[in-house]
Amino acid sequence: MTSAQQVRNVLLEEYRDLIVEDRGDGSAVVRDTHGLVPASAAARGFPVSDTLYRCADLLADSGFAIALVRDEDGVYLNAS
Repeated sequence: MTSAQQVRNVLLEEYRDLIVEDRGDGSAVVRDTHGLVPASAAARGFPVSDTLYRCADLLADSGFAIALVRDEDGVYLNAS
């Protein structure tokens, strides 16, 4: 089972619209392209949606190592 499949198995049905992809290093990327970012987070320069925060909690509680990463497309979760 790939990391992306494992991540999808943990996430609740309400998070099925997130983009979950495998990476070459064995981890998975989780992106929220529809989530609204709180103004306070955007002002700090690290715009993380509430949905990604909740997903990070769910995945961490299930034993995944989580990192929030910022790139040119915004912020995503790296789960391994």
